[in-house]
Amino acid sequence: MSSPTLEKLFAAIPGQWEKVIATAILIGLGLALSHLWARYLARGEISAEKRRMHLVWARNVIWFLVLLLIISVWASTIAGFALSVAAVAGALLIVSKDLVMCVLGYLYVTLVQPFKVGDLIEFNQLHGRVVDIDMFATTLVELDHAGQVTGKTAEFPNGLLLTIPLKNNSPTGEYALHLIRMPIPRGSGSDLDRIEEAALAAADQATSAWRDEALAHFRKISAESFIAYPSGRNRVSWDFSDPRQLVLVVRVTCPGAERAKVEQAVFKDIWRVLRPAPGRSQASA
Repeated sequence: MSSPTLEKLFAAIPGQWEKVIATAILIGLGLALSHLWARYLARGEISAEKRRMHLVWARNVIWFLVLLLIISVWASTIAGFALSVAAVAGALLIVSKDLVMCVLGYLYVTLVQPFKVGDLIEFNQLHGRVVDIDMFATTLVELDHAGQVTGKTAEFPNGLLLTIPLKNNSPTGEYALHLIRMPIPRGSGSDLDRIEEAALAAADQATSAWRDEALAHFRKISAESFIAYPSGRNRVSWDFSDPRQLVLVVRVTCPGAERAKVEQAVFKDIWRVLRPAPGRSQASA
């Protein structure tokens, strides 16, 4: 910003102390409301995931309103400097291009909602659960390839959402479809029917606690969204795209937080069927 503009700005502030005080009060009010809302949620009995979702949503709404009020308080002063600011607007836009992109990315998330707090997403080689969305960045709790929390967090600027594709692994809400891929050892592919039966039994056993609720959930979202989602029933199929390795694919329906647990249970049950019995292995030896 040019020095004449700065001089005009500093000259205007002494006569605008009531606006400065109002701005300070609004910022203090925003901080107080955010703190009180966080304390209110801490006393509730809702889950940690829903508590985090409500906290992020309320915090963004509070500070958006505070920003609008501050702009309205300073509207006349801002209008008085409009011509001076216009002279350097082009330079500021070039310098702050990434910042503007982040704000536009935040508006994209707010209006289009490609994901929300609590969703599992894959973005630009990152895989994790969304725990925070602010005006400039999105924060993830990182997950490994098995769906286990690594103990790390990852952030990416919201501006990248405008140019890089994103994959949301939680588009169906509380219950999600999860594919378990399991390479079949050589020599075990001679009895595909037995393997399929064991895989389906393992999937049904691992998901028995919520099977009926999941089926009802998928019927409901299919009717509400006018999208023909799968029924939610467990399915078994084969991937033979690689002639050197036969891959068993088990599709299960489970809550997002239970993916890793269900995958491990299904794998163990199938492996017990695939491994040769002790007597058989000794006879082969």
